[in-house]
Amino acid sequence: MKIWKILYKIFVLVDLVLAISFMLYTLNLSRGFDLFDFQVFYGAARNTLAGNSIYTFYGAAHLPFWYFPWVAWLFLPLAFFPFETASFLFLVVGLIIMALVIHSLTKNYRGFGVFDRIYMFSMIIWLSWLAYRVGQMSYFVLGGAALVMFLIAHERKSLAGLCLPLILLKPHLFLIFIPLVLWMGGWKTILTGAVTTLSLFGIEFLITPDWVRQMLGLLTGGVGSLDTNSVWKFSTLPSLIGLGQNYVGAANLLLAAILVVVAALVVIRFRFLPRIPLLSLAIAASLFCAPRANAYDLVLLVPAMIWLSEKWSVTTALIWAAGAVIPFLSHFSAGSYIVTIMVMALCIVKAYSIDKRNRVPVFLPQD
Repeated sequence: MKIWKILYKIFVLVDLVLAISFMLYTLNLSRGFDLFDFQVFYGAARNTLAGNSIYTFYGAAHLPFWYFPWVAWLFLPLAFFPFETASFLFLVVGLIIMALVIHSLTKNYRGFGVFDRIYMFSMIIWLSWLAYRVGQMSYFVLGGAALVMFLIAHERKSLAGLCLPLILLKPHLFLIFIPLVLWMGGWKTILTGAVTTLSLFGIEFLITPDWVRQMLGLLTGGVGSLDTNSVWKFSTLPSLIGLGQNYVGAANLLLAAILVVVAALVVIRFRFLPRIPLLSLAIAASLFCAPRANAYDLVLLVPAMIWLSEKWSVTTALIWAAGAVIPFLSHFSAGSYIVTIMVMALCIVKAYSIDKRNRVPVFLPQD
């Protein structure tokens, strides 16, 4: 047994070195030119400093900034640096956030060793190749979601509401995760979340009174200019089975609506779960039914994958390996949705087994 533990530790360290080396190789090969999404965030932050409108097109790919205004404000510290330095700091901070999320969530479940955490970290680097290739903020969204999860779990409901804007960075979480957060947090989370969000909106109205019109204009123009033949197609079920986009640029809204209902019913069915596992399931369910999602969004599956790994074994290690390999085999395109299906299915199986195990048989009194 000891020899297997030694071999496991050697494998984990080698995998970590290879993952980081491949990440650096990718970034050096592109020399920052492929950071299309980061060009948008960085450009919006620079426009904020210059007093210009943030709702315009950015970078070589001419991509629109169609997020809420405080997304640009989050990137303000990076706007003081040259693009190359800012992109490097963006990556470093993202990896630190990811490491903190892994550490915090694994502590919640116990039974994880240092090398198990390192293994997860390295596999997430493989899994999130597209995230750092294009400079998406997936790690930051994951960090915001994890923070809100812990605040809800520890009854810090007002603070969870204050942090609500951090999980409004991605539309996927609106579907299942955010409604569940509001339901679990109650009026305290709803009230503080509404006040915080409306205050941020108010600040932007003072800066740019017609920002809503500008954003809606970008949404309309951006949807019309979506490249349906792009290399990285949506990581959704409609894209996986070959259905095309509809008029709003999302992959088949009818099927997406059905998936939303299915995902919601799954979360409602297993609402007995402890708070962090339930919220982890909700994040996976949000990605499962998202009408628009790319492979870089797979990072949001991490809380659910950690919950599935609660009792570390060869099987759970293989789940992480599959999560890292499948996106590469599918070229980080539509086929990467298989990872979402896998994680969602395994979560349902685990939740059902917990429910079955916790049921107490009722014995009727005999006459």
